[in-house]
Amino acid sequence: MFENFRRTIIWGIAFIAGSIIASGALVYWLFLKLDGEAVKIALDRDTIHSNSQLIEGLANIKSTASETGKYKQALDTLLPAKDELVNFSGWLDGLSRARNVSESFSFQGNAVESSKSEAGYVGFSLDASGAYDNLIDFLKDVEFRAPRYLVGFDSFDIKRDGSGYRVSVRGKVFFR
Repeated sequence: MFENFRRTIIWGIAFIAGSIIASGALVYWLFLKLDGEAVKIALDRDTIHSNSQLIEGLANIKSTASETGKYKQALDTLLPAKDELVNFSGWLDGLSRARNVSESFSFQGNAVESSKSEAGYVGFSLDASGAYDNLIDFLKDVEFRAPRYLVGFDSFDIKRDGSGYRVSVRGKVFFR
């Protein structure tokens, strides 16, 4: 009977120990599983957040799309079409006569075509001579006061030429 009691105690202790080990392994496995699910949930939450920001951005773009028409129209009035650049040399000629400056103008190289995000341009070369003040006023008018053209100077060189001055300009005129 004592032997039977001892065997029952050992089996009971073994059963309790086995149950504790099995329960511990189950809890550990559940912990790992829950941790993996928590990581997945965090990634899904980040994805949902970034997607909602994208949708919000698209909604903002769509709401401002009607306003962009106004800006496009303003840019169209500021920038001439490429084929309207043929009038640029005539405009320069009239301006040079108004400023008492003699000028020689030519387009240089091939035009860089416009895209949806950038204006096109064509390079030019401009040589002008006259009194210093007249040349400065002429250049200011060309670069800053052109009514229909957007002009940028890349380089210019001014030299004394007898009683007057001579300027050589390289630049770009932009078109849509």
